[in-house]
Amino acid sequence: MKQNPFSLVFGKEPKSMISNSNQFDLIKDNLLSLNPVSTASLITGVRGSGKTVLLTRIAKYFSKMNDWIVVELNPETDMLEYLASSIYEQSNSKFKFLKKDFSFSFKGFSISISGDKPVSNVITLIEKMLDIIKNKGKKVLICIDDISKNQNVKTFVQQYQIFIRKDYPLFLLMTGLFENVRSLQNEKSLTFLYRTPQININPLSIISIAESFEEILEVKKEDSIKMAKLTNGYAFAYQVLGYVLFEKNKKILDEEVIKEFDRNLREYVYEKIYFDLPEVEKKFVNVLSSLDDGKISDVMAKLNMNKENISQYRDKLLKKGILQKVSWGKIDFSLPRFKEYVLLQNEFF
Repeated sequence: MKQNPFSLVFGKEPKSMISNSNQFDLIKDNLLSLNPVSTASLITGVRGSGKTVLLTRIAKYFSKMNDWIVVELNPETDMLEYLASSIYEQSNSKFKFLKKDFSFSFKGFSISISGDKPVSNVITLIEKMLDIIKNKGKKVLICIDDISKNQNVKTFVQQYQIFIRKDYPLFLLMTGLFENVRSLQNEKSLTFLYRTPQININPLSIISIAESFEEILEVKKEDSIKMAKLTNGYAFAYQVLGYVLFEKNKKILDEEVIKEFDRNLREYVYEKIYFDLPEVEKKFVNVLSSLDDGKISDVMAKLNMNKENISQYRDKLLKKGILQKVSWGKIDFSLPRFKEYVLLQNEFF
């Protein structure tokens, strides 16, 4: 039996994948430029939009390059300590130019560098290694997935700014939900993040999705188009629908497929998206789901809000990737069958 080329596992690069090549090229070209626009970038998008997959592609691409060290950090750990150990390990495994200068360890280990006095803190250690890396003409790309406002991230970003001011060859690529990124940017000590270019994950091409379904699932063109339209370009929905159709060996959209499609979207992402919304935004999507034409004026009337307040919540939901503009004064859900999910929630709760 052939293995399912679609995947429901977040972050893992599936066998069947449609990439946002323009965004990949944008990041890659900036990192390779002699005069980069920025030494840091933020990738944002709704859950399941493909942020982690894009980060993984970039990390794999630069890991294969001779002049780059790629370090992936966990935002829930001591990021500076892990950065030090990762730079050391990768420099030696890839280039073998730190071993003769460093006797390395930290917290419980002694550290000596070329006969100098032992290093007493991790920042000094990182800077000494970066001095060597810079002299060797190498660069370091730091990748952090799913950032949020915690002390580890705040401490790391503050120190990263200092490293950049000292002109070390460091580059930073982070992913995060819009609300988590905004929360970090609002920290007074992290104004650096306000100047960091933000890359919003775009929906996948409906045409590319249809072509993929037609080829992989061996379905008729007219059926592949219907399938592609159902995903609305949402990356995870493409994987879910392909996975369900492949597992059930279905060639058309029927009630069984739609039901399983809805269940997977609900359990993997929609419940988390919906219940993480602040109460006012939740009320907004509840009201919108009950409307046929998505008029902002109708949402405003039902919520008894003024124009300024309704615009504020609408804009937040647009930036989070939950809503999309349809026409002047009209909005709709950008996530496929999220309206049906919200209506179900209102029916049961």
